[in-house]
Amino acid sequence: MLGVSCLIPALLSCGNASSQEPAPTAASPTTAVTTSTPEWKKCGDIECTTISVPFDYASPELGSFTLPLTRLRALDDDLRQGVLLVNPGGPGAPGTSLAQNAAYYFSKDLMTHFDIVGWDPRGTGASTPTFDCGDSYNDFFANERTVASTQKFVDVCAVENPKTISFMSTAASARDMNAIRLALGEEKISYFGFSYGSTLGATWATLFPDTVQGAVFDAAAAPNTSSAERRLVQAAGFEKQLSAFLAQCSQNSSCAFHNNGKAEQAFDDLVKTEATVNATVLITATASSLYDDSAWEDLAKALKSAQDGDGQLVLDLYNSYYYQDAGYEDSRNVSEASIATICDDETKRLSVAEVASQLPAFTKAAPRFGNFFGRDYTCSLWPTSELALQQVQISSPAPIVVIGSTNDPVTPLASSQSMSAALENSRFVSVNSSRHTSYLKNDCATQLVDAFLIQGTLPPMNTLC
Repeated sequence: MLGVSCLIPALLSCGNASSQEPAPTAASPTTAVTTSTPEWKKCGDIECTTISVPFDYASPELGSFTLPLTRLRALDDDLRQGVLLVNPGGPGAPGTSLAQNAAYYFSKDLMTHFDIVGWDPRGTGASTPTFDCGDSYNDFFANERTVASTQKFVDVCAVENPKTISFMSTAASARDMNAIRLALGEEKISYFGFSYGSTLGATWATLFPDTVQGAVFDAAAAPNTSSAERRLVQAAGFEKQLSAFLAQCSQNSSCAFHNNGKAEQAFDDLVKTEATVNATVLITATASSLYDDSAWEDLAKALKSAQDGDGQLVLDLYNSYYYQDAGYEDSRNVSEASIATICDDETKRLSVAEVASQLPAFTKAAPRFGNFFGRDYTCSLWPTSELALQQVQISSPAPIVVIGSTNDPVTPLASSQSMSAALENSRFVSVNSSRHTSYLKNDCATQLVDAFLIQGTLPPMNTLC
């Protein structure tokens, strides 16, 4: 599900670059981590193992996470250049499958030269303990957010995850990346992060710049911003893509969804009447199909079916968005882990009243998506850790390539450009497309990335693909 690697249900905020760490108790970035050499075993066509990392690196006595790791060894030992650590995004998405399915995510050249190593970040996938708030998804995610419904959800999360709820931050996960490097016995490693994986990678590169051989951030979010700021930008990005989709349907007789050539009115009527599914489910399903314009045909069919009185296709898109469909059982907690990470990263949390006061700005920027993105009280009500927090300002001298797409609704082009600008030795590649993430989908970007990671060749400044 690379196309929707940035799955954040309540917030739809792919990258939280306001990554925080405890202070003053946090260990410095150079503090050594005691990590034993893991014992790898065969797991089908790849290798797998686990490592243990502390909830809090400054207070290891508080407990630990067990993180599963997977590895596909370089296809050619003679050409091997080291480790490529990889992350699919989220936050909250497990990443062990990236090694198992490496041929889907990476070129053969990268697989030839690097050990592809994936892991399930703390609280996600098969890591233990897993951050999980129960199975009553529809109680919260399928309806318009209210203060009362959000408080109920947050209370369940606090009860179900009392030991880990304060230790899901991006900065903590970035420290886990360093622990993985040490466990692998590598002085330096390379990294490839999709979507939120760019935020995680940028935090790691900021804290541990001397350990970065090279890094690629595909569909990068804006760094050093609040979740509200990112959600506002995303709301406008999704609104732009929805308008493009509806305009195309209005002008194209082959589009399944229209109303006498007026798809915009037909969509608004469908949302307003809630004839087959409610507005929140419909908007969520629509958002899930706007990550990539190749999904627009399926979206049109789902909307047409709902217009005709059958909401099942829309429900299928909604369930897929939250990994509730068959085959993704190990990812069912992506939503909770995502919210936990975002809220643990957020130091300056808005009050409930402040969230409500910003709604007009959201609805102005995005008439159809504004309410969906703006009505988010989760971090306002999230339990505050007893530990003081400080922001990790993204800035790294490490060699990094950042990729952005011109019509990406999730991490709009300007967001990816700002990530590149915050990094001292980065090169930015813009891809002319209407999709989220570009690697292996655009030959130009793929060739530039491979040349950088394998040969160390940085692309020209501000390259356009």
